[in-house]
Amino acid sequence: MIRRIVLTSGLLILLLAFAGCLTTPWNGDTTTLDGTFAPTSGGAGIFSENARYPVPTVVPTYSPGYTGDSGTDQKIIRTANVNLEVENVTTSLDTLKSIGTAHGGYIGSLSVNTRDSERLYAILMMRVPAREFDSTISAIKTLGTVKSESLSADDVTEEYVDLQARRTALAGQMIQYNRIMEKAVNVSEILDVQVQIERVQVELDRIDGRLKYLDNRVDYGTITVTLEEPEPVGGGDGFSIVSVINEGIAGFLAVTAGLIILLISIIPLIILGIIACVIYWWWRKRKGKKQNVPDEKKREENPPGL
Repeated sequence: MIRRIVLTSGLLILLLAFAGCLTTPWNGDTTTLDGTFAPTSGGAGIFSENARYPVPTVVPTYSPGYTGDSGTDQKIIRTANVNLEVENVTTSLDTLKSIGTAHGGYIGSLSVNTRDSERLYAILMMRVPAREFDSTISAIKTLGTVKSESLSADDVTEEYVDLQARRTALAGQMIQYNRIMEKAVNVSEILDVQVQIERVQVELDRIDGRLKYLDNRVDYGTITVTLEEPEPVGGGDGFSIVSVINEGIAGFLAVTAGLIILLISIIPLIILGIIACVIYWWWRKRKGKKQNVPDEKKREENPPGL
């Protein structure tokens, strides 16, 4: 009996040990090994069956075509253009800067020029927090008469979520590449893995830069304000002797230029007229000589007094 119990126990122990050998040990990493991305000396991401350390890829936690989730805030880039007519551009610019500062914004660019009749013309671009965007525009409109206004909202939520998902995948690859680097035993393997690490790092830096840019554009709206002074009554500044003289000289030069053009245009007609007159004069002269010849013959045949 005892011998039978010992044999049975031994068989159970052997079966349990065999089952344990067939079971893959579990770890907490959500990664799988994929030989299609194995590093080789032939280039990054080229398949190699002889690769010693196949490159693991992060298991996606989102489905293809996913554009957003309930935990992601909507990312909106807001811009506005406002054209105002004000009595004094210089004074309005000071007030406009104060409005931007009061709403937590800052001036991005500013240019001031003069138009005809020495009227000032200014373009100012400011960045204000998204939460202060509407109230800032309302305050700007009080500075003068609104000539034109345009608003736009660009939704970049889909791009933002896609960049975050790609960054998560790349960050997981970077962790696994570092683990592979620790296991590399020769120079060739180290160089191959280093190429992959540099490639992933460049892509991570590019994505981080784009995410920071989108965050800045979303967090701060852009408002471009154009200020211009009204035209003077009558469309001018009044009488000016200098302006009158300049306009007179300009008129004289314009008339002279017109006469020269007219003269050059009728020169061929004048030449043709002169040629016609010469021909006509020569024809009349020749005709007169022919008439005089018969009269002289008649006089010779019939002298006067006979």
